[in-house]
Amino acid sequence: MPLPLQSVRVLEMGQLIAVPHAAKMLADMGAQVIRVESHARLEGYRASAFYDNDPGEAYWNRGANFYEQNRNKLGVTLDLSKPGALDTLRDLIAASDVFIENFTPRVMRNFSLEYDDLRALRPDIVFVSSTGYGFTGPWSAFGAIGPTTEAASGLCHSTGYEDGPPELAEMPYTDYTAAEHTVFAIVAALAHRARTGRGQFVDVSQAQAASATAPETLMDYTVNGRITRRIGNRHRYMAPHGIYPCDGLDAWVAIAVSTDEEWAALCGVLDADALRGDERYTDAASRWRRRVGLDEALAALTRGWGHRELADRLQEVGVPAGAVLNNAELLFDPHLTSRAFYEVLEHHPEADMPPLPYSSRPWKFAGAPAVPRHAAPLLGEHNSYVLKEVLGMCGADLSAMESEGAIGNEPTRPSPTPPVPVEEQARQGRILAHDPDHKRRVRKHYGVAATDT
Repeated sequence: MPLPLQSVRVLEMGQLIAVPHAAKMLADMGAQVIRVESHARLEGYRASAFYDNDPGEAYWNRGANFYEQNRNKLGVTLDLSKPGALDTLRDLIAASDVFIENFTPRVMRNFSLEYDDLRALRPDIVFVSSTGYGFTGPWSAFGAIGPTTEAASGLCHSTGYEDGPPELAEMPYTDYTAAEHTVFAIVAALAHRARTGRGQFVDVSQAQAASATAPETLMDYTVNGRITRRIGNRHRYMAPHGIYPCDGLDAWVAIAVSTDEEWAALCGVLDADALRGDERYTDAASRWRRRVGLDEALAALTRGWGHRELADRLQEVGVPAGAVLNNAELLFDPHLTSRAFYEVLEHHPEADMPPLPYSSRPWKFAGAPAVPRHAAPLLGEHNSYVLKEVLGMCGADLSAMESEGAIGNEPTRPSPTPPVPVEEQARQGRILAHDPDHKRRVRKHYGVAATDT
C-alpha cells in the first residue's frame, strides 16, 4: 500500500516553522520535499539552539530546531541574487506539483513568482503562499512572527489570568495552526487537480488560521455584544477546574469537574470529607460561585500527591484529570513510547551529532509502509543530486554555479550566535532547570549507542 502522497513532489521555500512544519507533514505522508534555502542569508533556526549548546566548527549544521522542522527533506541552496539561480528555481518549480513559501507578497512580486507567473511554468501547479495576514488586504505587506499574529488573531486577548493583561503562549501557536491548515488545503487542492486537471492558488493567513480555531469569542460578540473576559485556567461554569500544585519542583495536575458525581469522587480520592459535606459546595452553581476559595482548599490537598499518581487515581474513579508533563517527562513518557511517537534519526557525520529522538506524526496510517526516515539536510547537502537528477544538469553546470556562488555548502558570511551557558540561562530565568544527565537518559531509553560529542 503506497503512502498517500508518494507520487507528489513539493518544492518548499520556507523559514522557521509555518511552512517548514507543513512541508514536514507532507513528507511524512510520502511526498518528496525539496527544501530551497539561501546560503547567503541563513535560515534563523540554522544559527541558534545548537546541539549540546555548542556551535562547533560548522554551526550551520547543528541547529536543533532546524533538525526538528526539516526531517525527511532534500536540501538545496540557491542565492537568488546570483546569475542563473532564479532560472534554476523556476526550473524546479516547473518540475514540482506544489510550490510552498512564506515570504511577504512583495518578495514574490519582486522575483516575478506570483501565481500567474508560476502557471506559465506549469499550468497545473499548486502554489501556496503562507503569510502573516494573507496575500491581499491592507496588512498583506506586514512582516510577521508568531507573537504578532497571535495578537492579531484575537487569541492573545482572551488568554491570561483574571484581572491581568493578555498573555502570549510560550510556543508560536499560530505557526503550527497555520501549518496544519496549510496541509489540509494542499491535499484538497491536489484532490481538486486530480478531478479537474487544474491547479490552485492557496492563500493562507496565519493570523486567520488562529482566529478560525477560536470562533466562540467572535460569535459571542456577534450575537450578544459581549467582549470575552480572561479567566486563566478556570471555566465559565465548571468548578473546580484548573491546574493544582503537586509534590515536587513545578509539578502540577489538571482537574476538571462537571458533575456532582465527579465532585464526590474527587473528594473521596483526596480524603476530603469536610469539603464534600460543606454546604457551600453542594452543587455545581455553588461551587462555581465560590471557586476562588475552593481552589485554595484543593491546592492544600493536592500538594501532598505526585502529579502522575493523582491524575491516574482520579481517572480510575471517573474524574477528568491529567498530569502536567514537562518536556523531559514527555520524552520518556511510557504512553508515547508505547505508540512509538518518537523516532530516532541518524545525523550526517558532518553534523557531529549523535542519533536523537524526534517527535513524529500524530496520526498513523493502517497498512501503509513507514516513511523512510532521515534527518534534516546539511546546508546544500543535496545540491548535486537534485540539480542532476531532477533538472538533468551536468557536472560542468554545477561547477559553474558553485564558482559564481549561486549554490554552496557553507554560509557566504558566517556569523555564529554565541551560546549562553546553561547556568546563565537559569539565572536569567530563560530555563527552569538543566539536567546534566540527559544524554545518558536518552541513550538508555531509546537504545542508542551514541557517545558524547
